[in-house]
Amino acid sequence: MKVAIKILLGVCISLLAVSCEDDTAMTPKAAMTINKNQLAINESMVINFTGVADQVVVYTGDDMHDYELREQSNTGFVVNKNLLTYSYTIPGTYKVVCVASTYTDNATDLKRDTCSYTVTVIDDQTEIEKISCPQIVYDEVFAEKLLNDEWLMRLPRRIKYNNSTASISLSQRLRFYIQSELTKVYVNDNEYSSTAKYDLSAPVEVSVLSDYGTTRAYKLYTINYPEFKTFTLAGVTGTLVRNEFDYSTFVLEIVLPEGTDVRNLIPEFTTYSPEEKVYIENTEQLSGSSAVDFTQDVHYRLVSTLPAHPEMQAVSDISVKITYQ
Repeated sequence: MKVAIKILLGVCISLLAVSCEDDTAMTPKAAMTINKNQLAINESMVINFTGVADQVVVYTGDDMHDYELREQSNTGFVVNKNLLTYSYTIPGTYKVVCVASTYTDNATDLKRDTCSYTVTVIDDQTEIEKISCPQIVYDEVFAEKLLNDEWLMRLPRRIKYNNSTASISLSQRLRFYIQSELTKVYVNDNEYSSTAKYDLSAPVEVSVLSDYGTTRAYKLYTINYPEFKTFTLAGVTGTLVRNEFDYSTFVLEIVLPEGTDVRNLIPEFTTYSPEEKVYIENTEQLSGSSAVDFTQDVHYRLVSTLPAHPEMQAVSDISVKITYQ
């Protein structure tokens, strides 16, 4: 009987101990590492939790995520698998707070521990992502990014619009795409204006100043897509038909008298500048001296280059369409 009582007493003590253990949460430890203490805007901050917790929440310190304002609807981010990646869009100094929590299964005991880290975010954004002429009648035309912070804008001389042909000026508005509203842009030493028109007939000097104070210089060049100014075949002047959606593609329409022999005709043509060269495949064509067999499909390739920068080119394709009457 005494043995049974001792066994029953032991079982009760064990159950009581288990019950006590279930009602007591383990002690949390808030600890984290951050990859960098100075970040650029939109640069990833990587937080690794290295402590002990059942749940980890990180307050990043920016708008609506300030730990000191947690009673005023500011919230943190739950860390998943001990890793959190975050980026800031506004420069400043932020207090990053890590809250480590432990709790029992029945939530009768909840414990917290915190640690903090200060990060500085700077806006040193000087990268131009895109440059465009936003109002080529109804279209936005983008420049090509080249090496050494140089850009090349290719523009049509004329454009097909509502069944008419509109001339395109080299005095155009510009648009700069930069991942910061605080970055300032200067064009030819004057502060950029989205409503101003800039002379693109000469190279444009662009300077970008970040909020952090870093300056970066760019240069924008502009070239027209080449095209025939005049084209005459067998005494008949052709008509250049424009593509409404592709400014580098044309059709040259020529109506010849019925029975015209087109096997060996010598076209006469002019272009808008000496820098515009005319080719069929890789053979250069000269006005009045290059015979062409027009019984085959003929495509002229016109190449225009900038005089001081022959590597900067605009290329057009002009197909010849001959009909008879």
